[in-house]
Amino acid sequence: MNPKILLGLALGVAASLIWGGHAVVARPALAGQGFSPFDLAAFRYGPAAVVLAPLAWRARATLARIGARRLVTLALFGGAPNLLLFLWALVWAPASHGGTIAPMTVPIAGAVLAVWLIGEKPTRGRAAALAVMAAGVLMIGWDGVAGAHPGAWRGDILLLGAGCTWAVFTLLLRRWQVPAIPATAAVTIVSALAVLPVWMPFRLAPVLDLPTGALLLHLAMQGIVLGALSMFLYARAVELLGPTRAATLSIMVPVTALVLAALVLAEPISWLQGGGAAVAVGGMLAAVLFTGRKAA
Repeated sequence: MNPKILLGLALGVAASLIWGGHAVVARPALAGQGFSPFDLAAFRYGPAAVVLAPLAWRARATLARIGARRLVTLALFGGAPNLLLFLWALVWAPASHGGTIAPMTVPIAGAVLAVWLIGEKPTRGRAAALAVMAAGVLMIGWDGVAGAHPGAWRGDILLLGAGCTWAVFTLLLRRWQVPAIPATAAVTIVSALAVLPVWMPFRLAPVLDLPTGALLLHLAMQGIVLGALSMFLYARAVELLGPTRAATLSIMVPVTALVLAALVLAEPISWLQGGGAAVAVGGMLAAVLFTGRKAA
């Protein structure tokens, strides 16, 4: 096995495992701990921008070559708007929806949009693997897809939008040949500059009145783990695997979300969901390890 593929697989899986826990952590914060989606977005981009600022300065020549227009476009699809779609969805939809619908959309949308954006279309083997993945994730999230939770459809629509915009972000990284570290730093800093000036006058004082433990938890999870580490891991995986394969790795997110929801939120896992997890992971591995891609 190509060492570059193995490294990309490991990095992409690590990022997906982090994202799998996102809905499980964010849903209780939004449902009963006093946080708003805008608060979590500020927590995400504020600390991460500080952490990544030295890396952005070191890569300033690369960022200048990429250009402001492309950097803003990357931030539009992979930065604050994408995150806010996901967080607002969790106001209405349960964590199981957040951990299933958005990541299910990413590889499918990525495979379709890759034909137009980068001239890449799936082989028959990859198309079959994507179909297997879709079937597995449908089994995992059947409750969410069927709309068993009243009013959750509003969040589900936002989750579909979050999945599609992240697929575009992934493909643009490849099309414009944007290196991992500059992309991570630029998207984070641009998002922080957009979110913090609006958030601070209206929400800083109320947020400081919330319990200190909850504040520190979400600052660490959103700002360091999700804001900096996961984006770097994923951007690097895109460089090593290509956008379609890297997007496919997000299939690990619903599996991780189901397991963590059971352990942390005491949500049971049915036999249908367990079987879907096995099918989805099998399709993911087949798509990454044993299928290729070809020019459109």
